[in-house]
Amino acid sequence: MSSESQNSVSNLIVTLTTLIFAITSMITVYISGSAWRDERESVRPYLTFYTSPEVRFSPLKQLVFSFTFQNAGLHPAGNLHIQTTIIDSELSGPPLHTDQYSLVNDISQNSTADLLIKLDNPGPIKKPVQMKPQYIIISLKYSDPVLGKGHEQIFYLKWAGIVDGNITPVFHASREDKNRILNSYPKINTKSKLQ
Repeated sequence: MSSESQNSVSNLIVTLTTLIFAITSMITVYISGSAWRDERESVRPYLTFYTSPEVRFSPLKQLVFSFTFQNAGLHPAGNLHIQTTIIDSELSGPPLHTDQYSLVNDISQNSTADLLIKLDNPGPIKKPVQMKPQYIIISLKYSDPVLGKGHEQIFYLKWAGIVDGNITPVFHASREDKNRILNSYPKINTKSKLQ
């Protein structure tokens, strides 16, 4: 084999080895970046329901939905803005309730924050015997003061109303319910309404 052929084979081996090391380095960088993003996501603030939502009538005959959120993340949740919307389950007419709330204090790890939605009694009776099912949409927008990143969570809930004088519990809405809500109320874009 001539020296020119040996050089050419040697250059080919060096090129292939360099290419393999470059590809390996790129994969390592990608895996490291992915692991870093996963780690950041695992320590971010994350709000969950601390207890099951409660529904009751207040002494002023208002229908009250009570929610308690807990920060299950490691970082605190700061500048919490909440937007609530309640719509009839038949998805007709304007929303029955829309409101915004803000919480100034940070919610540290394992701390809780309460949300009360009060609706005036629509009927002349103190406690109605029947009340139609409703959807409750709660949008939580907050920041991670440690990393300076904003987060948003949207809960789609369904309340079956009052049946034969009994107040029913609140459950998470199904995916089909969520799609029906978004199709019927495209203007209920909670992301754009929160500041």
